[in-house]
Amino acid sequence: TFQRDTSAANLSTVAAFRMSEKEITRAQFTTVTDLADPSDPTKSSGGSDPVQRASWYHALVFCNKLSLAESLTPVYTILGSIDPADWGTVPTATNNATWDAATANWSANGYRLPTEMEWMWAAMGADSGNPGQTNTTGYTKAFAGSTCSNAIGDYAWYGFNSGIVTHPAGTRLANELGLYDLSGNVWEWNWDWYWGWGELSGLVVDYRGVASNSNR
Repeated sequence: TFQRDTSAANLSTVAAFRMSEKEITRAQFTTVTDLADPSDPTKSSGGSDPVQRASWYHALVFCNKLSLAESLTPVYTILGSIDPADWGTVPTATNNATWDAATANWSANGYRLPTEMEWMWAAMGADSGNPGQTNTTGYTKAFAGSTCSNAIGDYAWYGFNSGIVTHPAGTRLANELGLYDLSGNVWEWNWDWYWGWGELSGLVVDYRGVASNSNR
């Protein structure tokens, strides 16, 4: 359980989950999906960099294909199927009604995107001083791994140290949970539709976002 913002009443609880310690690389993406690398090679140092310009739709394909490859139960269903081979070509448009209607089986043991609340918990890291207690300070951190006295450049590739290109995943320091690049390098996709904070107040448990909107 963690505090989302300055209001002590605005708390989020998330069930236990596992997360990849590093961002998905260009090499991983092409190997798992058998799709072309969507990254801009002029903005990358190589295949061990995180994949860039992958859409939310690409992410669903990656998750289900990796689940199938490891004999896990895929999470996502599109057009009544859990097999991306049945979904057709990955849309290039920002919004595709068929793919936007994807559903998630939250009890499946396969791979999936984190919810926004899960991502927030992962990025703010553990409250090592009060393990197991409500984390009331994580939201104040300037970056993932921040102790308020350490240097962002040790933990993140960003404008001032990146040369405006991506870098191999996991080459900066990890945060308290052993997760890399939750600040800097590339942005991550979440499951939730994008929405402001206005719809959220008080305690929410395993919150998975609003039912629909225009952006992820």
